[in-house]
Amino acid sequence: MKTIFLGTPALAVPFLEKLRSQSELLAAVTNPDQPAGRGYERKPSDVKKAALRLGLPVLQPEKARDPVFLSTLKELAPEMGVVVAYGKLLPAEVLQIPKYGFLNVHFSLLPAYRGAAPIQWTLINGEKETGVTLFWLDPGMDTGPVFSQKKIAIAEEDDTESLSRKLVIEGVQLLGAGLDRIARDGRSERPQEGLASKAPILTKEQGRIDWNQPAQRIVNHIRGMTPWPGAYTALHQAGREVRIKVLQARAAQGSGAEPPGTIVELDRGSGFVIKCGQDRLKVLKVQPEGKKPMSAWDYWHGARLKLGERIE
Repeated sequence: MKTIFLGTPALAVPFLEKLRSQSELLAAVTNPDQPAGRGYERKPSDVKKAALRLGLPVLQPEKARDPVFLSTLKELAPEMGVVVAYGKLLPAEVLQIPKYGFLNVHFSLLPAYRGAAPIQWTLINGEKETGVTLFWLDPGMDTGPVFSQKKIAIAEEDDTESLSRKLVIEGVQLLGAGLDRIARDGRSERPQEGLASKAPILTKEQGRIDWNQPAQRIVNHIRGMTPWPGAYTALHQAGREVRIKVLQARAAQGSGAEPPGTIVELDRGSGFVIKCGQDRLKVLKVQPEGKKPMSAWDYWHGARLKLGERIE
């Protein structure tokens, strides 16, 4: 089957490689090179680097409606497209080009968590299971009919990085089975069923920890915000605000009259404990501003924190 791949970040690369090995892959479509680093030198996406390594033509339209891109796509005449985290909505004139349409890999059990950050919001909301959905694109935001789905359990220690790895493995397997099925039986579909919810893109500002929240909700917030944009808090030292990313924490029972955000206990060799709106949070791993990740115990000594100190 003649196919085309659309994707941008590293998470999409295993799907590109799978499509390359299991179909006649005509080209890879990815976002234009973006400025990065201190010199703002333009850097290629991970998908572009992988596609060039595989000897594939690369298309980088600024907009999916670009006339040159549309013309090229029609000339390539793919039978099907596969989309993984491409970053752009495809208009109707693109969607109608392949015979079978575009199959999108989405990291949730649609219609739950439609949007750009399904893995993060699944964790933030404390879900116990999630999955991968292969669905056929339509002009809406993750609203097209379902081709196949696979559920997986979420471990208590999962953050965005670890859960992404699990979902990519399951997704690649699901795509491989789906390609075989389409080649054998053609396109099939069923409507999305259940309550729809949204997973909008995250901002850096959303990473700030609200100590008035219950401890377990803060833990889930940290899991969903790690590694990006990062769950952070701040303390005031030498007249300035110092931000600290909390990378790992655990909820613990406990109460007291202290206001939320107060350091109430030291767990020797492990970390320190902060009072929350409900229960307490044991901080285990942090990343101070401008420094590498470290244990909360080491940070306690280096920053010279004290019991009763307030973190905001």
